[in-house]
Amino acid sequence: MGLPIFSIIIPMYNVANYVARCIESLEQQDIPHSEYEIICINDGSPDNCKEIVENLQQKYSNIILLNQENQGVSMARNNGIAIASGKYILPIDPDDYVMPNSFGNIVALVEKLECEVLYLGFEIFDVDQKSIWKTNYSQQNHQLFDGVDGYFQARGFDVKDPDRSWAIVYKKELLTTYKITYPKNVPYLEDGLFLSKVFAVAQKVSFENTIFYQRTTRIGSATNSRLFYSEKAIDGFILAINDIKTFAKQNELTSKQDELINHTVAKFVLLAISPSINSFNFKEYYKILNKLKEAKIKKIETNGLRFLYKKHMYMFNFSKLLFPFYFKIINK
Repeated sequence: MGLPIFSIIIPMYNVANYVARCIESLEQQDIPHSEYEIICINDGSPDNCKEIVENLQQKYSNIILLNQENQGVSMARNNGIAIASGKYILPIDPDDYVMPNSFGNIVALVEKLECEVLYLGFEIFDVDQKSIWKTNYSQQNHQLFDGVDGYFQARGFDVKDPDRSWAIVYKKELLTTYKITYPKNVPYLEDGLFLSKVFAVAQKVSFENTIFYQRTTRIGSATNSRLFYSEKAIDGFILAINDIKTFAKQNELTSKQDELINHTVAKFVLLAISPSINSFNFKEYYKILNKLKEAKIKKIETNGLRFLYKKHMYMFNFSKLLFPFYFKIINK
């Protein structure tokens, strides 16, 4: 038996009520189970995720269970990818699920286009399972873009979850060649940092407009917590800035690819400072400025910045003391 085409990566922590639905949806597909593996990483979950997966392993032969002490979602995904044997990596969140009989089309498309990254269509449901948003990739469907253009093709002011890493297929060779992993100690928007590295170096990116992924909203998930406003999150954003700058230095990037790095740096700077500005906590704002200074993050490069990022960073570079007043006015 040859190597699988897909390695599906599922990190698990306190999702016992959802993970069986997720895995069952992944098993109801139109390619043989031998052609894909489902790697479930039990991240020291205090519930019975482990037992649920062990029971499903009796039913399905393509499930791999990796148990570890709690290290967070980033390390769980990294550890899953490290043992993956598939040609392509497909991250899935355990409280979500996918449409049946979808894999055949995805395999055919990714092989035909020879793409390194493939965006898959997804739909978001509220806590009552009512559909509230879905992707529209009709303009990009099956077209090929370089990584930088592909990154921005999937974004816009009306796009939900632009910094997700799920519902995207990645060629594993791309991740291993450039040593791209999820960051440690970046507790919020770690996916965004991962994506910036991927798209900075990818050469072939495409889109599949068909809805594949079903995204559920639940109370208490990481994306709904107040972690964003914590000091731990802010420290993580500053770590992310230095991490992406180090990645750029370690690889010979084109000027266009460097512009995506600049955009990412600007994004994480704004993520670090905007909560304190929005809450009128100027003492906290100045504290964050000192942290940025200590991390040697001073003038922000503006080449390649998109949306409002360029205007924001021009003003930030001009006067960090006046920036909060400008930011409040421009974002009224």
